[in-house]
Amino acid sequence: MSYPTLALVAFIVLFTGYLVLAGIDYGVGLVLPRAGHDAPGRRAVVGAVGPLLLGNEAWLLVSIGALAGTLPGLRGALVDGAYPYALLAFAGALALNAGVQLRGRHPAERVRRAFDLLICAAGAAAAFGWGCFLAVTAAGVSLGGDGHVRGVAAPNLFTLLGGLTMVALLATHGSAFVAARLTGDPARRAAALGGIGATLSAALLAVTALTGWVGGTFDGDALRHPVLAALAVVIAVAALFLTRALAGGGRARLAPWASTAAVIAAAGAVFAGKYPTLLTSTVAGVPAPTAAQLATDQTALAAVIWTSGPVLLIVIAAQVYLWLVLWAPARTSAPASPEALDAPAFT
Repeated sequence: MSYPTLALVAFIVLFTGYLVLAGIDYGVGLVLPRAGHDAPGRRAVVGAVGPLLLGNEAWLLVSIGALAGTLPGLRGALVDGAYPYALLAFAGALALNAGVQLRGRHPAERVRRAFDLLICAAGAAAAFGWGCFLAVTAAGVSLGGDGHVRGVAAPNLFTLLGGLTMVALLATHGSAFVAARLTGDPARRAAALGGIGATLSAALLAVTALTGWVGGTFDGDALRHPVLAALAVVIAVAALFLTRALAGGGRARLAPWASTAAVIAAAGAVFAGKYPTLLTSTVAGVPAPTAAQLATDQTALAAVIWTSGPVLLIVIAAQVYLWLVLWAPARTSAPASPEALDAPAFT
């Protein structure tokens, strides 16, 4: 495998991992007002994800940093072609982090409630932004023959459906996490929300895929492997129904694994369908650039890969250790010391 191809595969793996891990944060934010029906319940829901928050979000920097350092042409074209959606996703991620860290610093429940709504809106913005970003990646950008992007991808039905699908998908993912992490009323509410979200996500995912195929979005070389993309969509739908069955069947501790598979398969439908390049042009007659054409200098690329590889293994090991340490047994929604859930668990 050549260095440019290895860099592309690394980015796909890292960004998919980001969607899985940070998708928990965004999903928990999305279901926070409903899963945490009262003040103690909302404290418990926020406290469930709080210790893992910054570790999950770090994967955005890891994946984008790896892309910028190895495939700057791909990073520039995708960001230029879909920057409103990427900007919305970044803003949502930052607002959610700020909301989680600041909500427990004010004693007034009214202020905390406002922060809860901010967390919910931020989770929706991040999920919608990344869903639209993936839809633009799947459809292609307006790349000219000179290698420069001619304009931003305009919102259309396929892009909007992609954003809504990711919102529903990550809400299901977050619900599964809360149902597995907590007990009591928040866990029951989250399990119910997860069942609804799984059905809605499966329907939206199918409609989005059909819209892309029927509407001509995937004409030409937009998808190199349509069969793999369709298979990934089928796997994602099956994983979503498995999530619903586990969450509603008394096996909530296993539901996050099924929702994780759904997120991976949904993103994999785009990445597997477009491989060996993620960048295709919507301009007629403009061929898709290869990974080698988008990569940095070969000597620099080799240096980046060989030096960042061991560091990445350390980061992955630290992430695994973090989850092993912080994934405590499920706790009730009414802890003996509610104030402990108000304070940021990572300070």
